Amino acid sequence: MTFLFPIRRALSLPFGLPLGMDKMEFLHKLAAVVYRDLRCRWRLYDELTRIASIHPTDKGVTFYPFNGYTRHYHRLFNAMRHLPVTILEIGLARKRDRGDPRVTCPSLQLWAEYFPHASIVGFDIDDFSMLHQPRTAIFRGDQGKPEDLLRVVADYPKLDIVIDDGSHASFHQQTSLRTLWPYVASGGIYVIEDLDQQLPELESSLPKSRKTLDLLKDLPALHQLIDKAGEIRFFDSPLRDAVDSMACIVKR
Repeated sequence: MTFLFPIRRALSLPFGLPLGMDKMEFLHKLAAVVYRDLRCRWRLYDELTRIASIHPTDKGVTFYPFNGYTRHYHRLFNAMRHLPVTILEIGLARKRDRGDPRVTCPSLQLWAEYFPHASIVGFDIDDFSMLHQPRTAIFRGDQGKPEDLLRVVADYPKLDIVIDDGSHASFHQQTSLRTLWPYVASGGIYVIEDLDQQLPELESSLPKSRKTLDLLKDLPALHQLIDKAGEIRFFDSPLRDAVDSMACIVKR
């Protein structure tokens, strides 16, 4: 009922739940996310997932669409957590939030808290220069243009962790991987998120490219794109029933 809408909106806001769901789906998702939020507060999740519950990032388990990547990231990154690493993340805000003067970069806040000695670098097609955070630099550019990406590595020539959470388009993902890979340190980790969330309308507007997930599973083809690719691991996003939604490449 319309008179309940303000209540529903207030309940949705902390978890980013869409308001267009039907009532039963909304109540089911709300109950599930409140339970996960309580588990984070009770420290029943790993440290990174707990930190993600404080910031409105979908990399965790308490903000829609609940990708749950932090559970994988904690296992991948925990050994280097207190080292002076350099982390680059491509893609800093959801499309629907762009242009909102209140917008923040929650994943950059997540990395800054989890890695207390790291240099945090953000890259996005929109302007986030108004945001200031300790140990953090933000660049504006198009991830489909190598010249824009190279401006980042001119200032940060050794990257220990790269996380591509940008447009999710295959052309953009592969351009970024090819351009940035030479600057990834030996033993460094390159992650591509949301391999299952490629929008057909965006894909069709860009140069034709093979699906990135298919490329990553075809080692001869991948080795033509980048050299010194070591272990490649794929991870699911079980809370949204997505298989192989994230890939991690370790550099030899």
